[in-house]
Amino acid sequence: LAVLQTRAAAAHLDVIEIRGPFNPLPPPLPESYHLIFVCGHAPGHHTPECVRKDLAHFARLAYRRPVTDADVDRLDKLVTMARNQGLSLEQGMRFALEAILVSPDFLFRVERDNSGEIHRISDVELASRLSYFLWSSTPDDQLLCLAEQGQLHEPAVLSAQVRRMLKDPKSEALVDNFAGQWLEL
Repeated sequence: LAVLQTRAAAAHLDVIEIRGPFNPLPPPLPESYHLIFVCGHAPGHHTPECVRKDLAHFARLAYRRPVTDADVDRLDKLVTMARNQGLSLEQGMRFALEAILVSPDFLFRVERDNSGEIHRISDVELASRLSYFLWSSTPDDQLLCLAEQGQLHEPAVLSAQVRRMLKDPKSEALVDNFAGQWLEL
């Protein structure tokens, strides 16, 4: 028994080798990936045709208005420049997304009026004002679609959208921001 205890005390570990996993599954893509790449292609399999669709979708949400072909052309040029320098399409998209996020159309709520006269704001401007007031965030797709269709200013539609937005958890921002700024809480 004494001999066994001595040998056990002298034993030591010299090397550990771990192998695997063999055939690992790729991790699931984050939700943000699907918000940007709306065409639905897997990473590395995006087509140039989908770039314009993806850019237009993201720019529309970020700018809070319909985007023009000129808007998408400028962004597409950034992706093309990156591709010409040997970068992947995804890396080129990153440059375009950065351009969107530093654009005045994203950073400021731009309302175009050169007349200086009192006028009704457009439905798109109404959607932006409403979403920033109730949610402190950009309009969602449903609100933007109604605005682009020219239906948001209709009293029944507007009332239904306000009720929908107030039921959304994002509406807590109204209470937090209003109380914080007005009452200095």
